[in-house]
Amino acid sequence: MNITASEGHEWRQWVLVTSIPLVRLDERNTVVGFGSGAMIDHAGSRFVVAAEHVVKRDSAGWAVVVQQDGTGQLEYYRPNTFTYTGEIRKGAAALRFLDLCAAEVSAELQTWYEYRTPRGLFDKRLHHIFESGSIATPEHGQMYGFSGQVRTERHSTATFASDMAVYPGLTYSHSEEEIHHFKLPVPHPGHDAFHGCSGAPIVDFNRKVVALVAGGDTTNNTIRGVAIQRVLPNLNFLVSRGGA
Repeated sequence: MNITASEGHEWRQWVLVTSIPLVRLDERNTVVGFGSGAMIDHAGSRFVVAAEHVVKRDSAGWAVVVQQDGTGQLEYYRPNTFTYTGEIRKGAAALRFLDLCAAEVSAELQTWYEYRTPRGLFDKRLHHIFESGSIATPEHGQMYGFSGQVRTERHSTATFASDMAVYPGLTYSHSEEEIHHFKLPVPHPGHDAFHGCSGAPIVDFNRKVVALVAGGDTTNNTIRGVAIQRVLPNLNFLVSRGGA
C-alpha cells in the first residue's frame, strides 16, 4: 500500500484505541488475569467480544476496564455472562467451539484509552466501538495491525502500570477454516512481547475489523487471528434473548 507518513501516523493512533482491556477479578476483587477484546454495536445492542482461550468457558469474574482514577485504581464494568460460539457441521454430531465469546453490555458503555506516567495523565481518548457492518474478511495487498496492553506491572491489588503497544504492518497470508494467518513485518519478538494482546481486534487500513488475536508462530513469523465474522450468530442470539 502507498500511504503517506501522516496517514500512517493517523491510522496507528486509531489502532491504539481499538483494543479494550479486560481483567479477571477473584472473589476479593483482586486482578488475577488480563486480556483484550473489542466492542461492537449490532442490531441496536452493544457487545464486548473476546477470545475463548482468554475468557475460558470454565472461568468467571471477567470485567471491562473503563478507566483509571487519579491514583491509578482501575474502574471496571462487569458484563453479563459470556456466551461461547460453537458450530455443528453437517454430518458431525459433536459441537465444536471456536476461539470466540461475547457478552452484552450497556448500550451507553464507554471506555477510555489513557496514557499516564508518574508525572500525570498525558492522553485520554474514547475507545473505538465497531459497527457490525465494519466486520470484513482479510485481503491480500491490505495492511493490518492490532494493539494491546503489554508489560503489565502490579503496584497494589487494584493499581497497575502497563504499556499500550501498537503492532502495524501485518500482511494477510492465508486462512485455515476460521483462522486467518498474518505475516509480521519484523522477526517475531517472542510470545512474551504480545502477552495481554490475546483477543485484541486485528484491523485493516480502511478501519474494518477482520479477526481477534488468537496466537502466533515464532518459526513462521506469523500472527493468528480468529475470524470475528463467525461471532455474528452469537450476537444475534443475544439480541433475541433480551437486554443487558
